[in-house]
Amino acid sequence: MTNKIRINRYLAGAGLGSRRKCERFILNGSVKVNGNTVSRLSLKVDPEEDIVIFDGKEIKYNSEKTLLVLN
Repeated sequence: MTNKIRINRYLAGAGLGSRRKCERFILNGSVKVNGNTVSRLSLKVDPEEDIVIFDGKEIKYNSEKTLLVLN
């Protein structure tokens, strides 16, 4: 079973900005998945198999979370 996530969450997880800001990138045509320009915000991608390109550069999803505890 694959673990697919929405494209805006993928881009946000890669550090490009908030999910809302990443939606604007998608609507502007700056994002490609497997060579095809993304036009739907509901597109789901597999972080392990799909190749995501933002402004000509391959973007990698960071699934690791960092927890900071302050006292």
